Amino acid sequence: MVFALAIAFAIPVWVYMSSMQQSAGEELSLSYSKNAVNQITSAADLVYTQGSPAKVRLNVYIPSRVEMINITNKTVNFRILTSAGASDVFSESVANMTGTLSNSEGTYWISVESKGNYVQVSTE
Repeated sequence: MVFALAIAFAIPVWVYMSSMQQSAGEELSLSYSKNAVNQITSAADLVYTQGSPAKVRLNVYIPSRVEMINITNKTVNFRILTSAGASDVFSESVANMTGTLSNSEGTYWISVESKGNYVQVSTE
């Protein structure tokens, strides 16, 4: 009887804790993604205003749950998978940008280089 009461109490607590852990992980991924897109676009603005051959190296963390990274025109966009569906985290630059980045979780050295009328973003 006591064992049944303990199980009846423990299961809802475990379900609640699992839900909270997933929510916290999603919020952390969104926060890391926002930091990454802001770092990239800030560096792009800097090298673009300085002109060619200005170049900056960034150490950027790509979090888990990143489905896609898109660098097109003046926008860097990370698509994050959450329990509510996909969420886009993006930032815009004054510069036209081009490049590709891996969406695998990890810390990467990213090169942001002015090519005159656009900025090249790439993993080193």
